[in-house]
Parts: sequence; C-alpha cells; structure tokens
Amino acid sequence: MTLTPTVKRLLAVTASLAMALSLAACGTAKTGGEAPGHRITLTITADKGWDENSTPAIVHIKGLDEDNASVDFYHAVKADKDGNKGTSEVEVDKGRYDIDVISPVNKDGSAYELFDTGDATEVAISDEQDEVTVDCQMTFISADKVTDDMLKAIVTDTKTAVENGDSTLKGDNGKAILDKLDNNVNANPNASDETKEDASKADEEVNVDSEPADTTSKPADKPSDGNANSSSSNSSSSNSGNSNSGNSGNSNSNSGSSSNTGNSSGSDKPSKPAHQHSWKQHTAQKWVSNMVTVPDYETQKVVVGNRYIFAHDGYTTDNINNAKAHAKELILAGLPDNYRTETIYEEKQVQVGSHQEDHGHNETYVDYEYCDCGARR
Repeated sequence: MTLTPTVKRLLAVTASLAMALSLAACGTAKTGGEAPGHRITLTITADKGWDENSTPAIVHIKGLDEDNASVDFYHAVKADKDGNKGTSEVEVDKGRYDIDVISPVNKDGSAYELFDTGDATEVAISDEQDEVTVDCQMTFISADKVTDDMLKAIVTDTKTAVENGDSTLKGDNGKAILDKLDNNVNANPNASDETKEDASKADEEVNVDSEPADTTSKPADKPSDGNANSSSSNSSSSNSGNSNSGNSGNSNSNSGSSSNTGNSSGSDKPSKPAHQHSWKQHTAQKWVSNMVTVPDYETQKVVVGNRYIFAHDGYTTDNINNAKAHAKELILAGLPDNYRTETIYEEKQVQVGSHQEDHGHNETYVDYEYCDCGARR
C-alpha cells in the first residue's frame, strides 16, 4: 500500500495481526515456536540528487498503542547504488505507529521537501499479513533555495536521530552520517556560521557508540518470554551475553534478562524531543478578474446649428425666428432682406465603439503552510 509521503512524514501504521507473545528480534534467527516478526518496509524515492554522497533519509518510528508505547527510534535509509531510491525493512510488534521522515542533505547542500503533511494516515493489516509498506517520495530543493532555518532543523533532527537510533545510526554508520552532514551542510551557500558549526560539532555532542534503540516493545510493556522481545540490535548483544554466560539453566537465562533490563533503563533516559512542526503561512497573489465595457471616443466636428447673416446691414443671428423678424423689418422699410446661412460646427468627443477591459485586482491568499525544516502542507 502506498501512502502520501512528506519531508517530515507522519503516518499511523495499524497492524491488526494476532501475534505470539514471544517475538525474535529483526535480523536474528527464529528459535523454537516463536512467531515471525512483523515488518515495516520503507521505500524512499527522490526525483533527483540523492546518492551515496548524501546523508540518508532518516525515519522516526514511534509506537502509539499501550503495548508498543516504549517503541521510539530512528532508522536510516540510504540511497542505493543507482541513486534516488532506498529501501529498508524494520521489524516491529503489531500496533499503530507514527512515522516521520527527515530530509537528506546532498553533497552540494541541496535537500528535499514534500507537500500534504497534514493528518496521520492509518493503515490496517489483516491477520494474514505480516508487512506494511510505506512509500515516501521526496521533491528536490536546489541548494540556493534551501534556507538556513531548514538546514538548522535538519542538523538538530539528525543529531536526535543518531542519539536515539537503531543499529543503522550507531557506530561506524552514525559516524559516517555525521561526517556527511558536516560536509554537505557546509557546502550550502545559505548556511550560517552557527549552523555550519552546529553540524561540525555534531559528532562531539552525540554518542554514536551507545546501545541501539529497541525496535520492538520492552518487556515492561508486554508479557515476555526471556529475551525474545528485544530489538534486533539488542538481541545481538543479549545473545552474545547469554553465550558468554553459558546456556545452562534458568539462572543464566535470567541473567540475560537482567542484561535486557539494563538496556531498557538505558533507553528510558531522557531523549531529545522529536522535531515538532512550527507551521508558518506562505502567501501568494492571484488576479481577481473584473471585466467591464469601456466606450471608445474620438474628437469630431459636430453640427450644432446655423448662423444667418444679412447682406444689407450685416445683422447676424443663430435664431431662425430672429432672422425672420429682421427680414420683415427690412421689407417694411423698403430695404433688401436677403441673407446667407452658415453651418455652425463644434468639436466634441463622440463615442465610436467600445472594448473590454479587465479592471480586476491582485488578492493575497495563503497558498501553503511551511515549516523551517522544509515540510509543507
């Protein structure tokens, strides 16, 4: 099943599977009658730019149910050899999970974003299924468009992830990721000196050699049979511990459980809070049309009347009745009454047609919300 992805991708993965109480850790051999583990398959794709020189996409997985409330870890997904795609599997218990994705940073300082980071998406798995697939598609942001705030958030989140990660973020893996983070952030033209220094000192602030985080519930959260419920990374160390102490009797098994208790208390230490989106509004303008009809005018000479000019005495009038009266007076006096007529013109603005004009206006609106980490919705 494919889910709508995000830069900081929030998904609720619900597994409604009937599962045995004893669950072997991911990547280790199953023993006796133990039930097979449930998997989240993570497939991360980018439109361009993501390769072996980039930091990985880091997935934050947090349990939402009472039985898996202790599950809170990070898992790195590297780009494959062909680039722009990475796939990884994580073994978990049944239940619901929140999944966030932290953007990689490429060699030139570019990064990624995705839209629609709204409500969680719930995925249901039937009893016959043991796997859910989460697809996340990342959209490239060129280095010059990646802001210092985005880089700062990625650095902070990556340090938190390495500190609280599984085996993909510990030891040499964690060191390599922090080295790439340092180099790639420093390559970005918008990175501030403070952000560059924060990336450079990340390896001094984060313990990459601490115990990897559990990917399955701790014994305190659910009935347990020995060490079967430990994570893939801790199962390895616990098995090693049991091997050293021998496999003779229940006392050694309890000793192994004591080792797990140590790991549980280690994972109970206060961890850096996961990044919370701080949404800001991004505005844009759009044209609101308002079409109107506009008349077209031009200047023309327009006839406004006549002028009457008498030949005998030069009498002039533009009133026909006055002209008739004056002619009568001349006749009675025995004088000639002839006159000439001239047309009177005036220049006026005359409508000769019309045309359509858009008398609209620009309107500001919120086109999306964004977080400085690069997420959008």
